[in-house]
Amino acid sequence: MLTHYTNEDLIIIAPQVTTKESLFEKMVNHLYNLDYVLNQKEFLQTLIDREKISNTELMPGIALPHARSESVVKPFLSIVIKKEGIEYDNPEMGKAKIIFFFGTSEKYNKEYLQLLAKSARILRDKDLQERLINCSKPAEVIALLNEFDRSDLMQSEVPNRYLMLITLHLSHRLHDLLTFLVELNITNASVTQVSSLNKKLTFDVPAFSGLYYEDEKKQRESYIITCAINDINIASRLNEILKENNIDFAKQGTGFIQIIESDMVLGNPDEVLDL
Repeated sequence: MLTHYTNEDLIIIAPQVTTKESLFEKMVNHLYNLDYVLNQKEFLQTLIDREKISNTELMPGIALPHARSESVVKPFLSIVIKKEGIEYDNPEMGKAKIIFFFGTSEKYNKEYLQLLAKSARILRDKDLQERLINCSKPAEVIALLNEFDRSDLMQSEVPNRYLMLITLHLSHRLHDLLTFLVELNITNASVTQVSSLNKKLTFDVPAFSGLYYEDEKKQRESYIITCAINDINIASRLNEILKENNIDFAKQGTGFIQIIESDMVLGNPDEVLDL
């Protein structure tokens, strides 16, 4: 997926920049020269405005600057690598050494969100980080992405045929699960916060009153995520991604996934993600 939106021309290794501001200016000019951006000034301002909302260095040494603008001709992923790092105005995270730089127009909102979600996930891999930093040529970066970038799932010819129900007991991992859903092109999910049976017994059933204090480590809140899918294999792929990221549904107390076949779906379940 990632390699569909990048190429060797979009990969810059060891640029002569030291600050986030100089990086943005250099990248916007570079994208303009490659005909990815029609209006340099407009796209640069959109990028700066987005950065003011929140710093995009999301992990130590890893930044994912991104912006949506009608001046972008088509979605792109530009990758910048600098071993010495670039000052990114985020002292807690340190200098940014790997920068995945995204841009698109509103027309490609879904693809844009998928790119962000997938990049945010694979860049957690310490081995990938180390190997990216040690790349000396753009071709090496492309080869590395191909290695980590699994093929997209084939879509069923029958749309919205299954209902996927995900019960997650690890409430602190909800944001990770939602990110993985976006990566898998699922934009119709509904999220419901529910009380676990353990909590209901503890507080609402007199016979079990007080058990909460005997085991404070038990999960008290859970989430149920409901979504329509058109390929049953998506559930297996989601389960793989979750396990790779230490959310193992095979372990008791984590959660589970259910698939229910739908004979009929009326209406369009997909939600427009206007973020």
